Amino acid sequence: MKNIISLITILSLCLANDGIISGVTYFDYTNSEDVSSFNFKRQYFNYSIKKSDDLKFKVVFDVGNTSKLDGEDNRLDAFLKKAQIDYNCDWWKTSLGLIGTNTYGVQEKNWGYRFIEKSPLDLNGFASTADLGIGISKTLPSNLHLSLQFVNGEGYKKPQSDKHHKTSLNVTYGESNISKNTGYNAGIVYSTENTDDDPITMTSVFGGYAADKFRFGLEYDILSNNGAEHTLTSFTSNFKYSDKINVFARYDLIDDNNEDVMNGENYLIAGLTLDCGNGFIIAPNVRVKSFEDEAIDSENEYKISFQFKF
Repeated sequence: MKNIISLITILSLCLANDGIISGVTYFDYTNSEDVSSFNFKRQYFNYSIKKSDDLKFKVVFDVGNTSKLDGEDNRLDAFLKKAQIDYNCDWWKTSLGLIGTNTYGVQEKNWGYRFIEKSPLDLNGFASTADLGIGISKTLPSNLHLSLQFVNGEGYKKPQSDKHHKTSLNVTYGESNISKNTGYNAGIVYSTENTDDDPITMTSVFGGYAADKFRFGLEYDILSNNGAEHTLTSFTSNFKYSDKINVFARYDLIDDNNEDVMNGENYLIAGLTLDCGNGFIIAPNVRVKSFEDEAIDSENEYKISFQFKF
């Protein structure tokens, strides 16, 4: 609770300064074999200010469920997700502080529906969405986007616990946000983090295409950690039925490539979105999770997801 009070105090101080305050709320109604409930998923508060044409500052607070206790814990807690300074010079843009990572953003926009489900990389723990460190990025006239980051590697909810850091490189060609613009993209992300043993590496190869009515995305990800190799394949599609209605589907395949233990999973999400205007979107959807181990029954969930932006 004290963190929530601190957040409200900081936002009040921001109102007294020049800048922009915005936010987005995620919540849903879930019905499954064991549960029927309304759930608060996420609240983001954003404050940004442009000090000059070359210098910008952004703060993002993330309010969500904490995981401090063993077992199910539905308490809300506030985290500082970003405290990012962006400085543009003639050669590149430099980002400092608690920054958004360069490993997942284009793939998440190819999916386009963060309020319904996290991006495959984020959902399965292949990458963190923010971290403390430094990054440089540049977009070339040929529409080639380059980004290099050097960060702690712990994410934004944990302090640095060792002497090792993560280095990430993102090379993307084309339109980086096909959820809002037509076009296409293709790219690769590679990250490596030293440990006391073997390094942890992640490779993501992805692409997306959007036209007037259709949007498609595909990615293939490999995470190597402690001698084990995990693979993740995800395909997303979206059909724009009208200005207010979209129909979507996503299919993820996760495999740890362990021939002795069948831990593979398939995850299907399908539904539609209804744009009610003024930043409010409703999305009825169904989720089916099936398992490589046929002894485990599949899991079905029926949800109505909500997003409100201000």
